[in-house]
Amino acid sequence: MTRILIALLSFGFFAPSQAQAADEAFGVRLLTHFNKPLTDSGLGVGGWLIVPNMVANAGQPLFIIGPSYKGEDWWAEFMIGYRIDKDAETGATSAALIQSNRFQLTPKFFKKRIGHPINLWGNLQFIEAKNWIFPYLFLMADYAVGGGKVLVGVETENYFKPDSLPDTLGETDISVGPQIVFPFGGLNIITAYQVHVAEGKNNQVWVRAMYNFGAPPAPTKPAPPSE
Repeated sequence: MTRILIALLSFGFFAPSQAQAADEAFGVRLLTHFNKPLTDSGLGVGGWLIVPNMVANAGQPLFIIGPSYKGEDWWAEFMIGYRIDKDAETGATSAALIQSNRFQLTPKFFKKRIGHPINLWGNLQFIEAKNWIFPYLFLMADYAVGGGKVLVGVETENYFKPDSLPDTLGETDISVGPQIVFPFGGLNIITAYQVHVAEGKNNQVWVRAMYNFGAPPAPTKPAPPSE
C-alpha cells in the first residue's frame, strides 16, 4: 500500500501543471513481456507486445519475438517483429519491420560485484520507416532503495535520423531525465520526465506499465509464529 501511495505522489510530481501544458506532452506506454527457458544453459525464447503510446497512437502496437539468454542476475534478448503504422494522411495501415536487442543487469548483478544495487536496462532497436532504417536507443540506470521496493535513477530515449534523409521521415530526437520505478512482483510502474534536446521538441511526462509473465511473485510478509 505504501508503494502505491508513493507511486501516486511521484505521478503528481512529474505531471505537468496547467501553465506548463503548452510546452510539455504526456505519454502512457503499455508493455507485456515473456521469457521461456528452453535449455538448462539459459537459452530460451522471449517476446514483447507493446503499445508505444496509448495517448498518441493507441492503435499502433508492436510485437517482437526471438532467442534469449538468461545468465545469473542478467539476461539478453535478440528479437525481430513488426509495428503497425498508420498513415496520417490516408489512414492506411502498414507493418514496419523492427529488430530489437534488449538486456538487463539486475541490482543483484551489481551488488555482488561493486556492492551497490544498481539496475541497468537497455534496448538498441532498428526501425523501418518508408524503406529506411532508423536506430533507436533506450537506456535506464537506477539505484534500488529500501531493499528494491523503489528504484530511482535516470533514463535516456533517443531516435537517430541522418540529416541526408527527407524531413518527412522526422528528425533526430534525444532526451534525458529522472525516473522512478515501482516494482510489484511481475508488474513495474515506471514514471519519468524527459527533457528533449532538439529545438521545438516538447518535454514529456511518461508513465509506463510493464508486466513480465513468469516473474516471481511480490514478496510477502512472513506469517506470525503460531502460539
